[in-house]
Amino acid sequence: MDRSGFSLVCFNASPPESPHKGDESSPAAEGSPGSASQGSAPAHRAVPSADRSARQALLERCLREAHEKAATQSSEPLWHGRIALSGLLFLGMIRGIAWWEGNVPGYSVFGMHFLTTTADFACLLCALPLFTSGTRGQCVQIGCVGPMLTLVFAMTIVDVGALCAYMVVATPRPLSPGAKSYVDVLEACIGVWEFALVASVCFQLVLCASSWRVYRELRMTGLYPPGSNPAGIGHIEEVSFLELICEAEDAKFVSDCECAMGKSPDNKGAKPTSQDSRQASL
Repeated sequence: MDRSGFSLVCFNASPPESPHKGDESSPAAEGSPGSASQGSAPAHRAVPSADRSARQALLERCLREAHEKAATQSSEPLWHGRIALSGLLFLGMIRGIAWWEGNVPGYSVFGMHFLTTTADFACLLCALPLFTSGTRGQCVQIGCVGPMLTLVFAMTIVDVGALCAYMVVATPRPLSPGAKSYVDVLEACIGVWEFALVASVCFQLVLCASSWRVYRELRMTGLYPPGSNPAGIGHIEEVSFLELICEAEDAKFVSDCECAMGKSPDNKGAKPTSQDSRQASL
């Protein structure tokens, strides 16, 4: 066979070409699984990012509203606390001047005045950061409002106890010969140290009440403890008076224990014993 005959046979034996080969507009190319998965992947990937952005915007809005509400509701107790701190500072200056002038309290009441003076300075040092920076200060952000409230409450109890002890122990000074005016009698009963003691108790009570009001507002808006969800996002726990002496988690734990003991099945439907009946009759 010659060369031309061999090429003709090879041409007739080759398979026919597909009619859709190279056609880009064919249905198979348009509806292939690979093309569908590539087109839907960005859409599925965009849905979580959109939800995350919406949640972030909601959190920022609720946090901003919580800060605004806390600043508005706490403005009055903050000013009351600042006035009380200024009064305590003024009392410290009066005590220093009296000591400089040689007016020293008696030996029997020296310990009481020392306690109330120490309590005033402790409250000044611990409460000053909160009442100067407000609800957005560093004291709130690092979680120091609770310990500060506990310390102010304890120092108030110390102040009130010192005043009660003074009223029991102290005796009025004798009047000078020929002194009959009310001013002389008042000076004999109340001196500069006694005046400072009574004023210190009043300022401490105002400071304790103001600190509690600020703390309660921070708790109700969800800004304290740090990391809590603001109002409108999560559930706000009820503020208990136990938080004057312990943290919010500890107060909640104590309340839960009391509720669990009150609802225990052992106490439910128990009949009173003879000893309980005797105590009830007494």
